[in-house]
Amino acid sequence: MYHNYLKIALRNLLKNKLYSFINLTCLSIGTSVVVLLVLYINNEWTFDQFHAKHQRIYRAWVKEHTPDKVFFNTLTPFVLGQELRDNFPEIALLARYLTLNAQIKKGNFTERENVHAVEPQFLKMFDFPLLRGNVDRALADLHSVVITPEMAEKYFGEPAPIGKNLSLQIGEQWVDFTVSGVIQKAPENSSIQYDLLIPFAITKTFMSPNGMASWTNVNVETYVMLQKANQAREFEAKIAPFIDNKVAADYKPGKYHVGLQELSDIHLNKDFPEGIIKVSDSRYPYILAGIALLILALACINFTTLSIGRSVSRAKEVGVRKTTGARRGQLMAQFWSEAVVTAMLAVVVGMLLAQLALPAFNTLIDKKLSIAYSLKTFVALGGLTLLIGLFAGAYPSLVLSAFSPIKSLRGATTSMGNNRHLVLRGLVGFQFVLSILLIICTLVMKQQMNFIQNKNLGYHKEQVVVLPYARTGVRLTDLWTEGKTVLDRLHNELGGKPGMGDVALSTHTFGSPGWMNVGYREQGSKQFRTFRMNGVDENFVSMYGIQLLEGRNFSNTTLADQRAVIVNESYAKSFGLSLGQLMPPPFQEYTVIGIAKDFNFESLHTQVQPLLLATDPIGVVQKGSDFSFDDSPTPKISVKIAGDNLPAAITTLRLAWKQAAPEQAFDYAFLDQNIDQLYRAESRLSSMISLAAGLAIFIACLGLFGIATLTIAQRTKEIGVRKVLGASTLEIVFLLNKNFSILVLAAAVIATPLALYFLQQWLADFAYHVNIKWWVFVVAGLGAIAITLLTVSYQSIRAATVNPVKSLKTE
Repeated sequence: MYHNYLKIALRNLLKNKLYSFINLTCLSIGTSVVVLLVLYINNEWTFDQFHAKHQRIYRAWVKEHTPDKVFFNTLTPFVLGQELRDNFPEIALLARYLTLNAQIKKGNFTERENVHAVEPQFLKMFDFPLLRGNVDRALADLHSVVITPEMAEKYFGEPAPIGKNLSLQIGEQWVDFTVSGVIQKAPENSSIQYDLLIPFAITKTFMSPNGMASWTNVNVETYVMLQKANQAREFEAKIAPFIDNKVAADYKPGKYHVGLQELSDIHLNKDFPEGIIKVSDSRYPYILAGIALLILALACINFTTLSIGRSVSRAKEVGVRKTTGARRGQLMAQFWSEAVVTAMLAVVVGMLLAQLALPAFNTLIDKKLSIAYSLKTFVALGGLTLLIGLFAGAYPSLVLSAFSPIKSLRGATTSMGNNRHLVLRGLVGFQFVLSILLIICTLVMKQQMNFIQNKNLGYHKEQVVVLPYARTGVRLTDLWTEGKTVLDRLHNELGGKPGMGDVALSTHTFGSPGWMNVGYREQGSKQFRTFRMNGVDENFVSMYGIQLLEGRNFSNTTLADQRAVIVNESYAKSFGLSLGQLMPPPFQEYTVIGIAKDFNFESLHTQVQPLLLATDPIGVVQKGSDFSFDDSPTPKISVKIAGDNLPAAITTLRLAWKQAAPEQAFDYAFLDQNIDQLYRAESRLSSMISLAAGLAIFIACLGLFGIATLTIAQRTKEIGVRKVLGASTLEIVFLLNKNFSILVLAAAVIATPLALYFLQQWLADFAYHVNIKWWVFVVAGLGAIAITLLTVSYQSIRAATVNPVKSLKTE
């Protein structure tokens, strides 16, 4: 019996080639989109869950309550980890994790790398397998280093360089580290990433004892693995009085809170501030999951609408089979068999399309995902096939099989009344609601991304190269002084050379995660105040074209400018300062010599904060009572590139850098690219929604083409009669297109408020954004109508120009 169903299903597919092609194409595209987006979504939702004991692993956080502000950090004090380890048996393992941007040298080859200092228990807590070496001894020695296979090939040209040396710059010295292990690179869905791991104990060689003992100096991430799962809240309650006692000199009870965040909660939870590891927006996987379901639903709707359109011809088939003894259940099985066979073919083709599109998709999302062909995958694909088949075949199976055989043989399929046409229009209209919704979102998102790229940020970002200068283990005071020396050398080396412009020094550059935040308590009111700060030289303001509303720039010939500052408008308004005034205590040694027009030194997601520029950043920080930063305040040298020959300019800069800072790797970045990275997630979402909109329109148009073909075929005699009675070709084309156009227009009206709501939610994340214009909705609606007319008009014109005699002979 089932063999017979399969034969009939294949026969119907081959008999109705146009409709089979439309169904297969749409379902294949829908399947491929689902497969690709499910790969991405699964990667996001399963972050850090590959660790066998992830339910027992937590990241510590601290929250400091002051009378005026709460400081919330997932970076913790050095001292916290040791205190927790020594005093609480509930902790099975504890590991601190710190990022160091260090110089690496092997022979004559020097490179700057992100090095992570971790404690030995790091290798036992997390499931990052060692490919070479012993877990217990890999980080036991102070000068041992564990590297990934990629680093092994890069520096040694072999996969297992155990026992060989690699030099790291610690302070002013190059220190040899011995490779004690090769660790597998962290997977794509790991929050913690690494290339080189060194013992955490090395931090004692360059951190001051006071800094490591301070409860307000937050620099490291602290991870704990508890003895049991689900005891985090009990543990937090237990450590609260212990922490209160430790910080009693500075905080009242309950004002310094230490808590725990689940490891698997880190990646998609923006309620917690970013620490060393990056956080994604938890809404985006849901949005993409919705898009995947919508695209697949559009394809299934096409199958259903074509089934409804063909119900007249299939009704006679139902009548014949019922009169020969077929039961309704058998007819249902037959129709569902056809749908499942179509779905099966579509899933196979869709998987091929997904595999072909995967490299381009990985480029778009900046990941390295792959399709694992395991038993689990084939079970999931089987489930997808069944789901598509059951959904797409629901109408013919449930409705066509219920037709009365007598009425079916007479061709009277109006037992549904006008419901058939109502359902058909509803489904086609739903397709265009989704399509127009995606078109509107695409238009507005593109406008926002163009706004970000073209907005006048208040400074020049084009053709600026940034060169970081950093040495592990050197105090920031000394490093700032060294940075000035290197800047002078570089300026001398570049002087007069073609393609080179101005140079400037700063502790932070644009496009960085966050500039330094300085806090202090006002004298008298005791109010706690904060502001952003950037240490700069006298060239920074002029090189970046920052506009001064009042006052002047710093001058290297004016000795008093060592105690001068420039503030932005927000600072002047917030703190009530004017040009020439002394800064309020405890910064009263500094005089305001300039007020700059507000410029977007941080992401456009946030409002411009009060900002202070100082040539003596160390002095300002030392006057404050609290400071924090997301971007290390090490010297950065900005070089303006003049002319269009960038390769030649970079070569010139590389040679000059080698002379100015021979021990430093030439690690450069273009400023505009750094700024673009701030909006990478939004750019990806915009691109994916644009692709989804294109696919949605394509699928909807294919379905519309099929429906138009069926509708016109069923109205062939009517067209012939109208032509005989004098109707013109234009009138007939208008008649055939009118209903489709009205349907799409209604879909545009429904899609407009839905798109408006979604876009308002998305734009709310930006402090600076475009306004949603009324014409966007008009363009989307008219565009959809134009596409509909182009899709339907071919068949309409063809039917309207047929000889009416032939039309009247048509059965």
